[in-house]
Amino acid sequence: MIQLTEKQSQSLTGPSAGDAFRQRIDQKRLLPLIGVYDVFSALIASRKFEGVFCSGYSYAASAYGLPDVGYVNWRDMTDWATKVRHALPQAQILVDVDDGFGDQLVASNTVRNLEANGLSAVMMEDQKRPRKCGHFEGKEILPLEVYLTKLVTVLESRRSIFVLARTDATDPSEGLDRAVAYAESGADGLMV
Repeated sequence: MIQLTEKQSQSLTGPSAGDAFRQRIDQKRLLPLIGVYDVFSALIASRKFEGVFCSGYSYAASAYGLPDVGYVNWRDMTDWATKVRHALPQAQILVDVDDGFGDQLVASNTVRNLEANGLSAVMMEDQKRPRKCGHFEGKEILPLEVYLTKLVTVLESRRSIFVLARTDATDPSEGLDRAVAYAESGADGLMV
């Protein structure tokens, strides 16, 4: 049985979990988000860390025994991340939503579902479908305007959830240009 400290027992759930994440980031202290692959690994990580990262790669490997090359869908990640949230009401939780699992409507629906279930933050990449894990070769990225349309739709449809925009551009100059465009569009955080 895991015993929670007083600080850990403070709930971060609900539609304002993103605000709590944002406030924690604003403290400008390191916030390790430990990659987890199931609820049990999240429970173990939460004993030492205040945040976890629901990793798409880890979930694909753990749940399906397959590489992260497009097998995981929005429902998989929503169901799993929600189970993690219920087990860890006090944790900061970042959820990998791959490319949003489709067009801007599917992406915004996915993010709204995660927000309604009390998740803190999402990370959405700019890959074309069929997508691959960011660590794999052969990725293709969306044209900038297509990703920006998806990103802006997600940002406009959410209330609080923290949105981390990620580029998988392999050219450093293009990656920086994309990061600037994502920031100018209102992304809460960036990953190049």
